[in-house]
Amino acid sequence: MRIPGHQRRSDPDEVGHRAGVFVEAIRDSDMNLAWSMLSKETCGMRMGVWATRNDIDMQNAYRAAYDPDHPMRHAMLSDFRTTVLRYWPLEDLTDLGVAPTNYVDDDHAFAFLPFGMTENATRVAHRRLMSGIILPMLWEGGQWQVDLPSWRFMEIEPLE
Repeated sequence: MRIPGHQRRSDPDEVGHRAGVFVEAIRDSDMNLAWSMLSKETCGMRMGVWATRNDIDMQNAYRAAYDPDHPMRHAMLSDFRTTVLRYWPLEDLTDLGVAPTNYVDDDHAFAFLPFGMTENATRVAHRRLMSGIILPMLWEGGQWQVDLPSWRFMEIEPLE
């Protein structure tokens, strides 16, 4: 899969670092941190999915999303973590590297976190196909946030 955009530098930057912190938060069950790193649109999307799936009033879902002491918050964040771990097996969330960021524009980027980076290397010596996690990121509120709706920038390759 080709990651959209272009690299602006040959070294990892703040975008990749933020993406790595998000994945570590998921891995370590620090769901308050992970939730705080989601874009507003992603939070709204997750609240709606959780509320609909569990027949919960959207006002209660909203309160759970933004009130750390809300009695439903833990259930909402646990559901979010379970959803993420369906796509990212927990054992894959260790030994992640950070590759240079691909920018679509000044507000949208894709971070690539390759699997199996066991050496303390800051740079891959040559381009090669690698498996890993691709995270869409959005510049919002003065920082880079994980923005799941940005998958709309991915090109769909036609089936032959």
